[in-house]
Amino acid sequence: MLRNYDLIISDVDGVIIREGEPIWENIEALRFLQELGKKVIFVTNNSGFSRVVLSRQLNYLGLSANPSQIITSGLAAAIYMRRKMKINSVFIIGEEGLIEEMKNFNFKVISMSEVDINNPDAVVLGLDRLSTYDKLSAGMRCVARGSKFIVTNMDRLWPSKDGLKLGAGALASVIIYALKREPDFIAGKPNKWIIDVAMEISGIRDLKKVVVIGDQIDTDVRMGFNIGADTVLVLTGISTKDDVEKSEIKPKYIVNNLSEIAN
Repeated sequence: MLRNYDLIISDVDGVIIREGEPIWENIEALRFLQELGKKVIFVTNNSGFSRVVLSRQLNYLGLSANPSQIITSGLAAAIYMRRKMKINSVFIIGEEGLIEEMKNFNFKVISMSEVDINNPDAVVLGLDRLSTYDKLSAGMRCVARGSKFIVTNMDRLWPSKDGLKLGAGALASVIIYALKREPDFIAGKPNKWIIDVAMEISGIRDLKKVVVIGDQIDTDVRMGFNIGADTVLVLTGISTKDDVEKSEIKPKYIVNNLSEIAN
């Protein structure tokens, strides 16, 4: 049962909300756990979220969440670039949340009008629902000229209230295929880097006391598996029981919603 863990790392899309629509059974279960004093860190591959705006949304839904309890793949990318790479300027294929994080870490953001004159140190790509052919082509040219290629996450799909949509990984694959070149760094799940950031923030190091909750086997469950933490697949998002049967990665728990194992 989830009350046996000290740190609960929960996904957002497909677990708490689906394109702005609350998933109430999961929200009420997580709120109950917070009331028991459990630490809940929200880790999302969606770099389009502003952590400030998302924290307001989660609090409105009844969850206790300040921006420091939220880790987006955009934040994880920014921390990695600042700590591990010599990056000063970036061209962004992404939404406001990703742009905000890059500015928070004092990266110079190169615009479309400048990009062919002043080649950036890195192209940073995340979910971008307003992406265009020209924008992807500009990013591809930068990488071809020597920019580092940083991808927030390689999610193929993104769950919305209208059905599945293309994820950041699908957009990244355009440049990967065009240049026959893999990204220099992928920040989000299942990369353990984003979990390292979460555990650093939480102060909890004992993996026996950590559980990872998500709706996708290839990202959330695989990430928990990679670090040796227990995992919960909740069937309110993308992955199904059939997907579990086909996968070599098996979650510890499979639930229709979190209320089944919260008490």
